[in-house]
Amino acid sequence: MERITVLGMGPVGASIGLALKSVGLKNTEVVGHSDHGKTSSLLKQIGAFDKIESSVREALSSAQLVVIDGPVAETRDLIQIVADHVESGAVVTDTGTSKVRTAAWAKEFLPSNVGYVGGRPIVKKAFEGIASSNADVFRGVQYCVMPTESADEQAIKTVVGMVEAIGAKPYFLDPAEHDSYSSAMDILPTVISAAFVNATTSSDSWREMYKTAGIPFDGQSQLSSDDPIDAETQCLTVSEPLVHWIDQMILSLHKIRTQLSEDSDDLVESFITAWEQRARWETGVIGKETTGPSLPSSGESMASALLGDKLARRLTNLGESGNRESWQYPRTR
Repeated sequence: MERITVLGMGPVGASIGLALKSVGLKNTEVVGHSDHGKTSSLLKQIGAFDKIESSVREALSSAQLVVIDGPVAETRDLIQIVADHVESGAVVTDTGTSKVRTAAWAKEFLPSNVGYVGGRPIVKKAFEGIASSNADVFRGVQYCVMPTESADEQAIKTVVGMVEAIGAKPYFLDPAEHDSYSSAMDILPTVISAAFVNATTSSDSWREMYKTAGIPFDGQSQLSSDDPIDAETQCLTVSEPLVHWIDQMILSLHKIRTQLSEDSDDLVESFITAWEQRARWETGVIGKETTGPSLPSSGESMASALLGDKLARRLTNLGESGNRESWQYPRTR
């Protein structure tokens, strides 16, 4: 019987266990490792694995595929643990945000007869601990796959097979390319959240201002409640691309600052662009841009004479949802 083992348990790893179990793979045992009593109890309650082992040696015994699911701060130690117990010919993958550093650790510690293939599912649903793990969270989502020099064709097929089995779509990337994307999509939001909290709470007015902090403050500050050590480690493991994206963020903020200070008509365009780009992402139409000039209607032409072109074009299209894509803000540029 074949064995897939998940090590360093988090909600993503537990969800992988649930998803693999739901597929009903023939002659395959899905094993989870946890030496934490409360975590083990939760895993048993939700039925995430066929078996839960408290011993690393037992969990990795005869495992053909090992999935490391833990914070970046723990990944190096987990790879060393796997190296001490994994069997020849096994394949190791992970779910973390830093692939260049993890690949280097895999090269340093894993035996030469063990292949490492970086992996990470792009989950769009927030988890609230192990209990919120869900087998369906991977269906239709992109699952980044990043082979390394130590991975032969069979190792890559093993990881791709798992990805497709849980309903995800393999998305092949170079580790450095992935880290650039991840630093922008995963880590920059945490940095921005911390900067926002530090900027507001360091104000002399904070003792009174906090009384007006409601839903917007809660939403924007949410990521700053992540473990500080994990946040620092994530930043340091992708420091070079992260610095680039922080610079881009500063430029974007400065552009809006300039528009505000100059009372520019372009300020609304910054918000409309953001509104549409998020809507495009949410509706899955990235890369499906329409082309061709937009000609004004007779109604727009008449309104322009009275209101001015920019305002008229926005107001004329309000409510005409049937004439525009769902991601378009109700106005014409």
